[in-house]
Amino acid sequence: MNQATLQLPIRLLPRKGHQLGLIAFFGFFFGFSIFWMGGASGILDLDNGAIHIPPPGGWEQSTFGLFGLPFAAIGICGIGGALLRMLPNSPYYHLEINADGLLVRSLFKQTHHAWRDLPAFETLEQKRRTKNGTRTSWYTVAMEGAPLESGMARGGSHQREVLRIDADGYGAKNGEQDAADLAAWLNHLRDLARDKQLSPNEIVQVPEGFASNAIAVAAQALGGRAERTPTVVRR
Repeated sequence: MNQATLQLPIRLLPRKGHQLGLIAFFGFFFGFSIFWMGGASGILDLDNGAIHIPPPGGWEQSTFGLFGLPFAAIGICGIGGALLRMLPNSPYYHLEINADGLLVRSLFKQTHHAWRDLPAFETLEQKRRTKNGTRTSWYTVAMEGAPLESGMARGGSHQREVLRIDADGYGAKNGEQDAADLAAWLNHLRDLARDKQLSPNEIVQVPEGFASNAIAVAAQALGGRAERTPTVVRR
């Protein structure tokens, strides 16, 4: 079994294969919306295969096609988000693991969760119905007990989700296994941190499924280039 080791802090990057799938999906979504707007406005003559500019009824009578603009915007935003996740070292979307806790970075927001404040991690199975059947997604989550809300029976339990991570977005394409492996790894680091056994430059083992999407960022924080290739220890 191969185990990768990296020095903290470690950044988990979004899996590129997943982003390519999103680009294909939103690209089709965007292309279809443009095609529909062209036909609905009269600019695209589907019967004769011609393009009319201006449309036969004039621009005033072609405004119906503008209803497709929100769908085109969704396609553009989806493609743009996937491309940003694929930037080198993914500066706008990543999960950073350090001796103090976790840093979750998105385009307009970053959130830090200290190890001392995080409850234990577990896996969460979420099922939702689609037109093609039931789709199951797996997440790594940190849940904690919360005060009872109004109307809840005395003695009832109420769980609050502190943090949810889409482990499959960083892992090796098996959602259930990725969620379980990430939960076990984070719980191990959390225990070390709480026992004051996790130093800022600690060398830690990275689960095999996440090794190809993990980089050490200590050098980058000092103005250097991030280390991309993990050290592999064969056991």
